[in-house]
Amino acid sequence: MMWREASGPTPRGVDRLVGESASMRALRERIPRIAASPFAVVVEGEPGTGKELIARAIHEEGPRSRGAFVPVNCAVLGDDLFESEMFGHARGAFTGALHERKGLLALSSGGTVFLDEVAELTPRAQAKLLRALQDGEVRRLGENRTERLDLRVVAATNRSLDDAVAAGRFRRDLLYRVEVVRVAAPPLRERRSDIPRLTEHYWKDVAAAAGSRARLAPETVAALRAHPWPGNVRELQNVLANLTLTAPRFGKVQPVHLPAAFRRPAPARLRTLAAAREDLERSMVRDALERHRSVPAAAGELGLTRQGLSRMMARLEIDRADPAREPPGGGRSR
Repeated sequence: MMWREASGPTPRGVDRLVGESASMRALRERIPRIAASPFAVVVEGEPGTGKELIARAIHEEGPRSRGAFVPVNCAVLGDDLFESEMFGHARGAFTGALHERKGLLALSSGGTVFLDEVAELTPRAQAKLLRALQDGEVRRLGENRTERLDLRVVAATNRSLDDAVAAGRFRRDLLYRVEVVRVAAPPLRERRSDIPRLTEHYWKDVAAAAGSRARLAPETVAALRAHPWPGNVRELQNVLANLTLTAPRFGKVQPVHLPAAFRRPAPARLRTLAAAREDLERSMVRDALERHRSVPAAAGELGLTRQGLSRMMARLEIDRADPAREPPGGGRSR
């Protein structure tokens, strides 16, 4: 998504987020304000959209950045594990507890606890988490004393918590504790203009890891951009990693090396010269806008006035904020 996991020094904060689409610029501008506040945050988004990277960016941009960032996979915490993992336990608290152990909430005190897939918690676990968040303290298994904590919660979910509450699967009072601020992780298909940059970014990493010195042909990048990406950035990373093994190690990686789902039949011949001209105009205007990110500058390159380019954009249904976005119905010529 959009997301950095570069070789070399690891980027921090909003520098983790790759992309210049309107949604990504808005997200990077919003994160520092969220990070400076003490409020709980829920990051909503489809699988593979980079919810944990957003959570880490929030942690690293705020005053808690010197504390620990503690990720918790709520989907694997059944009732038997929840208290021991989240609250910790004393030595001898149960069979096999040979040593005392701090819980994940205590480890995150002064930093951030990231509750991934929070909607998957069982009803019993939800009740125990609610009590800990309300009281700001925990009691380890096998002990009577409580420990005060300084908690900041960032949760993530790939489903609507409002819908989960309405269906009786999630406690409304817990929702109010974890979702003071809501952040949306945009799916990759809604920010196609970021795909070439993301592709270049991740290809460097996976090619280096696999010992490949090949380069992606422009036609290959175009095919990647046209894909709907139901698995979002995670799917993009997997496709690129697979290419390092199926494509030649030198030269250019061509579209023929992509999985079958990317190799679409050639489009039908356009019926009219006007339709062909409209497609060419749309392509040239989009390219100019993405290079310059300014209507006057793009107009100068295209030999048009600013007003002339604005009228052409309206005719071609090109979104000024996100030029790569397809118009409703795909455009008249499609």
